[in-house]
Amino acid sequence: MHNFPTHFWRKFQDYKDLTALATVDERGKVVEETYWEWTRRVQRLAIALMDAGFEPGTRMGMVAPSGREWIDLAFATWLVGGCLVPIRPDRQRSTTLRALARTGAEWIVVRDADEWEYLRGKNGKLPPHLHWIALEDSADWPEASRFHSLEGLDGHGRSLAVRGRVDDLAEVIYGVDRDQPTLVLFDAKLGDDPHGAFFTGESVGEMLELLGDDLQLRDHDRLATTLEYGVFSSWLLTAATLLQGCQVATASSKGVLRANLNKLLPTRLVCGPAFLDDRANRLRDEIEESTEVLQADGGAAGGLTGLLGRVSKEAARRLFFDPLSRQFGGKLDTVYLIGGSLSDEVTDVIDRTDLTLLGVWGTPECGISHIERPGARRRGSVGRPVQGYACKIDGAKRGEPGEILIRSEVLFEGYWDGDGPRTVDAKGWLHTGTRGRIESGYLYLLPD
Repeated sequence: MHNFPTHFWRKFQDYKDLTALATVDERGKVVEETYWEWTRRVQRLAIALMDAGFEPGTRMGMVAPSGREWIDLAFATWLVGGCLVPIRPDRQRSTTLRALARTGAEWIVVRDADEWEYLRGKNGKLPPHLHWIALEDSADWPEASRFHSLEGLDGHGRSLAVRGRVDDLAEVIYGVDRDQPTLVLFDAKLGDDPHGAFFTGESVGEMLELLGDDLQLRDHDRLATTLEYGVFSSWLLTAATLLQGCQVATASSKGVLRANLNKLLPTRLVCGPAFLDDRANRLRDEIEESTEVLQADGGAAGGLTGLLGRVSKEAARRLFFDPLSRQFGGKLDTVYLIGGSLSDEVTDVIDRTDLTLLGVWGTPECGISHIERPGARRRGSVGRPVQGYACKIDGAKRGEPGEILIRSEVLFEGYWDGDGPRTVDAKGWLHTGTRGRIESGYLYLLPD
């Protein structure tokens, strides 16, 4: 790998005739884009960023909500050697600003002028040198050289490409140092004292390739994520899927994507426990309201599992499993669960469907270190280590609980501000501060 930008750009050219993104447009219609079509837009945005003074190593603070535009700008940032800093958009203002300041982010991406006003605060005393990008156009967006709309950057990049700036971009891409800082990851919760773990381009490239291989993606797979890309596992799974030449389902926002899963037809879904709990509970309520036999027989007594156990297997499929599948478009077969565990009740029900529920785990300092694979899963676990990672329990004998330690060649280089909550010991083991136990190679997390 010469460097990370050339690595992924060359791979994308190999996939040029394959579908990259499936997007819901403003009319609710699903539009598919090939890798060739999508990467032309990424290229235009990269040229516009370069023309606006964005240089290799510059940190791009991504505080905007998830969406197709988020993906476009993220890869454009990487293409010109920038360092991506994903942060959840729903965190407290003071914590978000602290995280941005500690990474030295000079470019900040927000959804629109309202979100810029929110981060700016009442006194408006943010550093004047900051550049801002709004993913959505707004009449209230300031007209100044350091304020950019994504649509404006795209149009400017198109004009520059016609005038021959593609060659200039190629020169910049090729000249990026392979050890250039490329990604800064934060805990999803941020907390009052956030510290960003940073990775070089070489590490990010290898990390995403290792993860992509372990996802065992098929040619027709289409991944959708209902979580913000500021949840680092969500973004890493998305980026790894694209680097494998598979499809990503997206929309203008997370809410639009959730509402159109039945149109987007994902085969794999990234979500949190609350999303599945909510879907299951809504279907349970519908079953109770519409099924006189169940109402007469005690309604939800015994919970959802008990409710479905009082009808035949075929009736349970017709009443619950088939409607649940239709909510996701009928193609879904794999769900990656991030950020907690499902209730036993919902897990029991999903285990009786054709859905495969897989655990995922990692920390900002190592990325995704554990994942369950189809055909190799244990209930309640987060899986075995991703290839290239090793895991052990500090000082524990077989099966005993303790602190989880992780070792890999693609661990973080350090914290951007020189300090942080986790350490790597002299033998290269990352002390995660999370407790767990290992059984037959499968990791089980323990409550704090």
